[in-house]
Amino acid sequence: MKRILASALFFILIFPNFTIYSEAKDSILEEITEEVIKEYILALQNFGPRVTGSKACNDAGNYILQEFQKYVPARKIQWEYSSYRDYNIEGEIKGDEQIFIVCAHYDSVPNSPGADDDASGVAAVLAAARVLSNYNFEHTIRFVTFSGEEQGLLGSHEYARLARERNESIDGVLNADMIGYAKSENGRKRVIIQETDSSMWITNLSINISMEYEDIIGLEIYRERSQPYSDHHSFIRYGYNATFFFEYEFNDYYHSSEDTIDKIDLNYATRVARLIVGTMVEMAKLKEDYIKPSIHIEKPKAGYLYFNDKEIIPVRMNCSIIIGRITVEAIAFDNESGIDRVEFYLDGEIKKVDGEAPYNYSIDERILFLHKVEAIAYDFYNNTQKDEVRFIIFSI
Repeated sequence: MKRILASALFFILIFPNFTIYSEAKDSILEEITEEVIKEYILALQNFGPRVTGSKACNDAGNYILQEFQKYVPARKIQWEYSSYRDYNIEGEIKGDEQIFIVCAHYDSVPNSPGADDDASGVAAVLAAARVLSNYNFEHTIRFVTFSGEEQGLLGSHEYARLARERNESIDGVLNADMIGYAKSENGRKRVIIQETDSSMWITNLSINISMEYEDIIGLEIYRERSQPYSDHHSFIRYGYNATFFFEYEFNDYYHSSEDTIDKIDLNYATRVARLIVGTMVEMAKLKEDYIKPSIHIEKPKAGYLYFNDKEIIPVRMNCSIIIGRITVEAIAFDNESGIDRVEFYLDGEIKKVDGEAPYNYSIDERILFLHKVEAIAYDFYNNTQKDEVRFIIFSI
């Protein structure tokens, strides 16, 4: 036992970043919760059948775009194929020229709200953007949702074709299509990954991730040869490495009006989403400094009365009371790469960018009643952390 402990200590001392890296992955995967997956599946289901080219499909695409834009730069990309025209939705975390993609399709067949096929996959992509946006990576990550899948992989075909024409370096693609249904204990413990000879290395990463995080993923991976039945095949067709994540037990409600969220096993869908995101983290590689900075708003403090920028007395409230002007003061630090800047927001509107300590922002405008100030710290790797305070103010 002493030898084991000594070896572990030696490893940590010699390779301290390994421990930090592992902790970062833990944090990322734990942020993907059943509540998050449920939120996205339910929202997409509620648009009704999302048939390519329909209003419902367009509305769903706009919803996905808006969700992406909360976390990453995003855009709609129009495509045309045969008699069809619609949009793919793409978000991105910028790294170097190497590109890794996590994708799913947001359209469904007529008469089906498509909770499993494929709101479950889109939920994984949206959750990936939501949690990975807090970190920086060596390589570029794209989050892509396609329409036209049910008509023959149309949206993904055009996306992959244009990528090949531009000679884009897409080194790996993770496609999620129907990852939320399980009806037995065996089904809940297993997931299928379809692969080609050239993409087996991606499946190997997924297997390692599932074993490393057995307590929060706990999935046995079944390898299958790739079949041309989902959007990963568009990338394979144009020479890119891609794998396809697919539930172990086929959904009894496939392509029917009963493909609804009450048939989804949210715990299973969440664990598959964690597996996908964990695999992406391994491929895209967290940057050397992926630790968030620290920030704390020192002034105003909750539970104090301020008069013309001076702290007067404590008050029995969970916010501060301010009469006259106030200077918001924040303390920010980052032990890895240092603080680049602190942004101050008043009720969601940016008011000041401060590039040097001490970090502060003066509220000297006419303002009344309840408001909120947020301070967001950025380090030099663009990692962020924020703090906020609420206060009641009377400044005329």
